[in-house]
Amino acid sequence: MTMTCRYFAFILIFFAVILCEGLEDDKTEKIETLKQKIGLKTTDAFDSFAYNILVEKLDSLGIKDEQLKDGFDWGGRQAGFETYINNNIDTLLSFFVKVEDIVIDKNELMKQKDFIKGNNEVENPQIIQAVDNLSIKKSNIDKIYSNDKSQKIKNSRSRRSLLSGLRIGGGLGKTIIKGSKLSSLTSYTESSFNIRFPFGLKIGPFLTSIGYETSKYSFASSVDTLDSYYGNGSGVIINVDLSKIIKIGGKNLVKEFVVGSQNYDHGSGLIAGYNVNLILGSLPCSLSMSSRFNTMKFNNGDTSYWGSLYVGLGLDFL
Repeated sequence: MTMTCRYFAFILIFFAVILCEGLEDDKTEKIETLKQKIGLKTTDAFDSFAYNILVEKLDSLGIKDEQLKDGFDWGGRQAGFETYINNNIDTLLSFFVKVEDIVIDKNELMKQKDFIKGNNEVENPQIIQAVDNLSIKKSNIDKIYSNDKSQKIKNSRSRRSLLSGLRIGGGLGKTIIKGSKLSSLTSYTESSFNIRFPFGLKIGPFLTSIGYETSKYSFASSVDTLDSYYGNGSGVIINVDLSKIIKIGGKNLVKEFVVGSQNYDHGSGLIAGYNVNLILGSLPCSLSMSSRFNTMKFNNGDTSYWGSLYVGLGLDFL
């Protein structure tokens, strides 16, 4: 059964690598274009210098992005900034391409106007009118684009307010440690299902949310005198997001501590563990690795414990 878990984990990682490589080339080209648009070299890193340049460019367009309000250091430094760029590359490009094209056209007309004045000492009314019309056009487009962006942000926030934080996941796991009561029994690969609801409470840097989890367990005896235990455990859990404290992996790597109570088919107890969820770029899904430590008070009064490792997939609403 150990080989089954390893094979399953290998398949997940293999498909994730293939998927990410397919998206990487297009995104790399877009990122290089963005660097050129804001005045960076394509070889420049997304460090604090690049962060300040991007913020200044957005400020000059009258754009305030809430995702950048924490600053470079509190936003995850370079790893966090790179994650922001990857997740918002299309939107950022749309800002600079739309405005820049109009500014270039206007500058060209102004150069023509200055050239005519310098050589003929006569203002060409057609050039002047074109510049004025282009200024009015740019002003109108800025207003329309600003209103359109505000509406999109409002709609996006409305959707996020309803679903942001929701995660539905499942996976396969295997028990790796057992208490004395279960030590002589054989365990098998079992499935789990969990859901993290889109509401919670922020306590300092920690975001806590409510969830529900259920998983199977199996402890089989090869001796007739010993009992076997096959069943399910389920209950409400609390997820504590540690990503603000543990910044390794940036925003695309969600780190959670999990604790809660469980009702088992053979008793009741507690559960604790962790989740590490790798968000696959801009896709609403993730690969996950998790552990669970279970304690159970059996219906006959005995107590024991076991610990398991899981790998799985999830559907994430960010």
